[in-house]
Amino acid sequence: MNNQRRLFLSQMSLVAGIAALSKPMNSMATISKRINTLYTAKTDVTIYHTNDLHGNIDAVYNNMGGLKQIKTMLNNQETDGLLLDGGDFLDRSNSVAQQREVIHTMNAMGYHAAAIGNHELAFGQDHLAALVPLMEFTLVNCNYHFNNKLGELVKPYIIINSGQYKIGITGVGQQVAGVFYNDAIQCANKMAKQLKEDEHCDLVICLSHLGCQQENGNPDNKMLARESEHIDMIISGHNQELMNGQLVMQNKNKHEVIISQAAWNGLMIGKTVFSFSNGKQKSHIDARYLVPGQPYGQKFATSFAGLRLIKEQSVLV
Repeated sequence: MNNQRRLFLSQMSLVAGIAALSKPMNSMATISKRINTLYTAKTDVTIYHTNDLHGNIDAVYNNMGGLKQIKTMLNNQETDGLLLDGGDFLDRSNSVAQQREVIHTMNAMGYHAAAIGNHELAFGQDHLAALVPLMEFTLVNCNYHFNNKLGELVKPYIIINSGQYKIGITGVGQQVAGVFYNDAIQCANKMAKQLKEDEHCDLVICLSHLGCQQENGNPDNKMLARESEHIDMIISGHNQELMNGQLVMQNKNKHEVIISQAAWNGLMIGKTVFSFSNGKQKSHIDARYLVPGQPYGQKFATSFAGLRLIKEQSVLV
């Protein structure tokens, strides 16, 4: 770990508290919040994100992918920032020891929050509840109602102070057997409204494991973006989408919403920088994908073509 990132992690402060809603949200996780303070650029907010890691710590293809390569890439970045995951960071095929190792690695990397994917719930709520105390990052979800102590451990949102900016982070998931499901789009919009209007967040990010595009009218992240009003960015997961650029969609108010999904197994990591001017007005967005372990000098287009070939051959799905 380089000195800059070590300093960043040592300077990060954590305050836990309880936030009461003026109108409680029925059948949802316990309402609480964590506030982190990041020491970062005065006019920028940088967000790194992964999804569908499926328990991969080591490189998965030609020395690319996996948490170790992601950690190396992050250590070499000039700018620190939020580190988030869109769910399925664990895998149903992992042993308990392997799942613990994944969590330990994510802790060491400084992850701040993650969505709950179907793989996290593959062995039931009690299994996940036993793992959460090992996590130094927060599981966020606002549309599940859990029937045991997991409901006390999962948070509907967290707030991170990045310089002078407040970033609200919530999460939603798809229908999973054994978990009471509330409408994901309605819940995400209600929580985003609270984060923008009551908590005065400058950015609202939704970690959504709905998938970028679903069939049969099932809710997905494109639908969430179109029907939202207060969400600025959706970090997507679930259907292992291979995108060569982030999607920019319009919400109900004709404002931009970014959807970003970074391949699978750590073969990509998303990096998005929001720049502000004139106080707290968004003035510029720089969104891109990075390939952990990409050979020095190799262009992204070449790496992306290789990943597309992997996808077509279903080598790593």
